[in-house]
Amino acid sequence: MVQIIEISLLLSFTLLLWLGFRPTISVKDRREIGVKRASAIYKDEKGTKLLVAERLALQGKPDFIFETWLLRRYIPLEIKSGKLTEDQPHLGDVYQLVAYFLIIEEVYGKRPPYGKLVYANKTFTIRNTAKLRANLKRTMKQMREMLEGEYKPIATPDFMKCKHCICKDTVCEWQGRAK
Repeated sequence: MVQIIEISLLLSFTLLLWLGFRPTISVKDRREIGVKRASAIYKDEKGTKLLVAERLALQGKPDFIFETWLLRRYIPLEIKSGKLTEDQPHLGDVYQLVAYFLIIEEVYGKRPPYGKLVYANKTFTIRNTAKLRANLKRTMKQMREMLEGEYKPIATPDFMKCKHCICKDTVCEWQGRAK
């Protein structure tokens, strides 16, 4: 009996270690629309209602929300039209998906375990981690403070980060030139 308990404790500990050390973002080098063994319960189409999370002051319309058949988990999927050359999604796209995690949790009362970002040539699976959620909430707080004039970010120019930034040549002074 003691051996069975020891073996089950060891297996439980191994499972927890595996869950804790899985990568937050995994990538497949192909476009993969949909979630296996799931049905679409929400599609961003004309006339589809906007999902509003009042408590967080967030709203949005994910491209799809799938419900898995067995465990009834909700999985958001966001489709992006561009192609990626790197094996990391754009940070803004990750935060958009994380915002959908928070919205789905408030609107439907279910916390998505992960979501998918689908680009023209790659599919990323993003796990719904406490770290990503905290980063998004901190970023949202800073954005709201910026709108109220209470916070001014410190620019740290970097070619790789700034080359696709929507602020380039507008509010940011960095122009991408070597000095």
